[in-house]
Amino acid sequence: MERRYSSSAVSVSSSYRSWKGLLHPYERQNTQPDSKKRIFSKLWFRIVVLLFVTGIIATLLVLHLATASLWSLRTNDYYARIWLSLLFSLPRRNAPKAPSNRISSLVDDWHTPKDSIGLLSQWSSDFTQGIRPMPCHSHNDYWRTVPLFEALAAGCTGVEADIYLPTKAGSEDLLVGHTRNSLTQDRTLQSLYIGPLSIILENLNKDPVIRNDSVSTWNGIFQSSPNTTMTLFLDFKSNGTELWPYVNKQLDHLRSKNRLTHWNSSTGMIWAPIIVVASGNAPFNLLNSNTTYRDIFYDAPLEDISNPLYNNTNSYYASCSMSKALGQQWFWKFSSAQLDKISAQISAASNKGLKARYWDIPEWPVTFKEYILGILVENGIGMVNVDVFSSTLFFPLLTRFARNRLIW
Repeated sequence: MERRYSSSAVSVSSSYRSWKGLLHPYERQNTQPDSKKRIFSKLWFRIVVLLFVTGIIATLLVLHLATASLWSLRTNDYYARIWLSLLFSLPRRNAPKAPSNRISSLVDDWHTPKDSIGLLSQWSSDFTQGIRPMPCHSHNDYWRTVPLFEALAAGCTGVEADIYLPTKAGSEDLLVGHTRNSLTQDRTLQSLYIGPLSIILENLNKDPVIRNDSVSTWNGIFQSSPNTTMTLFLDFKSNGTELWPYVNKQLDHLRSKNRLTHWNSSTGMIWAPIIVVASGNAPFNLLNSNTTYRDIFYDAPLEDISNPLYNNTNSYYASCSMSKALGQQWFWKFSSAQLDKISAQISAASNKGLKARYWDIPEWPVTFKEYILGILVENGIGMVNVDVFSSTLFFPLLTRFARNRLIW
């Protein structure tokens, strides 16, 4: 392109000199361009051309990386087909229609932490009707405009709450927030999570549960998949040993109603609507010390998943920071060594009956994040860590076939 353009420019310049020689001397003097203006114009022209060419190269590079990442997936694989069908058939800017179930209206009506329990006083039988549960972890869920309910409306089967010791004298309420400075007395583990979950499960389990012509023992949160277990993920921010008795006491109501998944040495794993996972400063030694019964499970370190200390009797998740586990990703793509490590870590966790999860996933550019999520799903990730629902590829896909609610 540049070479043809230069040739054309030379031709025009030569033509310009030929007709200029035929002019009257006076006219010839008036047609001579100002040299400084001509130099200035040429300089700006070259700058514009350079920027234009650079933009084209950058665009082609991004398109190449995006298409290469898509086609690098096995196109006959189920998840690869999901990628491609989404990319070419679903407009990103078209928000899905809000579903007509109770959880969706709760998302609209919620204003303060008191509403998490107050709005449940008027129960509706279509609470989570039509929502398809998905293996996604609502990371730092308390940061959302509507804690818990947004995640449930989107179909997330895991919600995360960072918990701190009480700061008010005489109080036993564990506070929820990202830092100590963000804590308020109305945002507690009980008001935002345990209380609402208890009320929801109480209403969903009022009548005998009949499933497959037999009486079952419980209904889970999601009515379209009543045997799906919800993960309540507690990130211990205060001293773990001091927090431990408070957490156990907070769970007493759910425990007394047989709502907690538990393990015991005689019968093994007994599944229930809720499974509690402890992370952060959670004391693994205390969690693992009871050798006959456990209803709080550990978030094992994925980077140390080969350690025989962690198994499905004491752990449920296996998590780590993506940057810590894999290092830097250059040119918005994983190296072959990084891809092998992802596959090995996920497989190792799965072989132990644990759900692998990576957090600290790059948020930008969006195409790179979607490439990462596609790789994780293709490799059978246990839980996808989600910060923003609308930027995750498979969430919009499910809204086409189910009635999950997204916040766009």
